[in-house]
Amino acid sequence: MIEEGSLSLLHREAELQRPHVPRMDSGQVLGMSAVRDLAPDCEKDACASLLVSCVHGVAAIERYFSEIDRLNLASERPNPFLSAGFLRCYALRSEYHRPGREERLYLIREGSHLIGCAPLRLSQDKWGLAHAPFYLRTGRLQFLAPLDTEQPGILCAPEDAERVSAALIRFICDDERGWDLLELTGQRPGSPLYRAALAAAGTRFQARTIEVEPYNEISIEWQTLAAYFQSLAKKMRSNISRQGRRLFASGEPELLFADGAEAASSWFDAYCELDARSWKHGTGASIARHPRRVRFYREIAAGNAGLEPSFIGILHGGVLIAGLLLGSNENASPERHGAWCLEMAYDQSLASLGPGQLLLLLAVGLSIERGWQYLNFMQNFSYYKHRWAAEPIEVENVQLIRKFSGRNLLALLGELKRKWGRKPVHGTGSAAAPEASESGEPAGEPLGQSTNQEAARVLAAAALGRTGKGIRRLARPDARAYLPFDLG
Repeated sequence: MIEEGSLSLLHREAELQRPHVPRMDSGQVLGMSAVRDLAPDCEKDACASLLVSCVHGVAAIERYFSEIDRLNLASERPNPFLSAGFLRCYALRSEYHRPGREERLYLIREGSHLIGCAPLRLSQDKWGLAHAPFYLRTGRLQFLAPLDTEQPGILCAPEDAERVSAALIRFICDDERGWDLLELTGQRPGSPLYRAALAAAGTRFQARTIEVEPYNEISIEWQTLAAYFQSLAKKMRSNISRQGRRLFASGEPELLFADGAEAASSWFDAYCELDARSWKHGTGASIARHPRRVRFYREIAAGNAGLEPSFIGILHGGVLIAGLLLGSNENASPERHGAWCLEMAYDQSLASLGPGQLLLLLAVGLSIERGWQYLNFMQNFSYYKHRWAAEPIEVENVQLIRKFSGRNLLALLGELKRKWGRKPVHGTGSAAAPEASESGEPAGEPLGQSTNQEAARVLAAAALGRTGKGIRRLARPDARAYLPFDLG
């Protein structure tokens, strides 16, 4: 814990008016004429005077831990990725940054009452050749946890969102130093923070929006897994049931549900070994791409990151061949909660048996059982997730760039390169994305034995040996009763 006098505080008081900002197309820059046309749409007496301050370091999260969670619970949609537990875990474990140097916690007060909080990060980007004596350094101000999350943002009650967003952006533009780029990822077009950022464009800043992949979410409105399964397209049902029957015909698979930190964490090592047998191995999607990433997800599985973890697995011959780590906020937000699919992998050599599809079906079944209101599939592969009744949550990245800065020069050069350079090849996925088969699964090798069978069997046996509260295993008879299709 740190004392108040040791905090680095910046203060500013401002009269705020809520601006109306027109929607821009992807990549569009807000010009001066648009800025002049902006007009306040609220009465002056409806806009309160707010005090904004900034506290630095991971210690700031610790100091305001309970306040962060209070504001999160008061928000329109409580977000576990904005919980104090997750922010602390991300700050300490993320492989992208060193902890303790860049974290910024912006606090927005009305009088003595804290009504808003924005967890951000100020980092320095270096531009130039690796061994050149000269390089360009630019400051990037962004969310504290912008990756591996869903809809990052600020924390406040819905009725305060407009003025809190306006106060935050105005403070950053007028009082915060050391940044050339303010980047707000994953923002819903038209949201208060989105509009406040665009309204800041003018003589000092230019604003632009960038289209990104939407988040994908299923609203859980079915009472049974069978009812959900029947709502899917006939071809989708046929693929799932056909491959499910092939899986059970190939041996004696077992379905596994591990609910809670103790149960879910017991399968983490087995999941990491499975990752090495999946299409993710050697790509940027692998959980093993960095030791800090492994530690980060180990903390999530252990329940130390603001999420209540669950694990769904499929065993085949005593080996874990498919696994899915989920996190929910049902304990932190009993009235408004859901779950998120955080990490998923399956044995590439068994892809033709559809283990990935079966995992997602089991995840929906668990959501129905637990009373989760929604199941979020995160980003990427929207075309495939739509087949599971997931609806897209359209978002954009919003950028404010300081004019007459090195970052603005780099942005201009980038625009010229895109304009005069080679035209990009448009596709449906990234370089790390696997080739999709008819069922939407990554195409695998012919059915056969995968590598590391003995190591995988030892890890699975160790996890099974820690059975207890929260563990449910479904062999063929129980799976036959649970699954919404005939196993034959």
